[in-house]
Amino acid sequence: MGITRTRQAYEFPTGIAPPLGEVRAWLRERLTEVGRDAIADTELLTTELVTNAHEHADGVAELRVSVPSGRDVIRVEVDDHRPRLRPHRVAKADPTSPRGRGLALIEAISAQWGVTTSRGIKTVWAEIAVP
Repeated sequence: MGITRTRQAYEFPTGIAPPLGEVRAWLRERLTEVGRDAIADTELLTTELVTNAHEHADGVAELRVSVPSGRDVIRVEVDDHRPRLRPHRVAKADPTSPRGRGLALIEAISAQWGVTTSRGIKTVWAEIAVP
């Protein structure tokens, strides 16, 4: 997978909603050596992670994507500045609501996902299998 093995970061503008179309285009530019299905899954997963950070954790500090050496996965990491706020699934009172399915999508799309914290930063990460 060549160049995609390097970790690359997307810098978000402050004070505005994340430019999700630009984020998806940025991902496509960096993941040229994986299949379309893996790219589509990465775009959807990343959109959900970024949206969750924006809506629930005061915005995205940084987005990173990599294809770790020796592994057939794409790894997406989204940082925010709310390390004490852990993601959790919420039972939906209204199943017809267009909101509230982000973590369910992340669980369905990813091979695995998790959360790490360090001083003042929370990273929600997920990995997508690359066939």
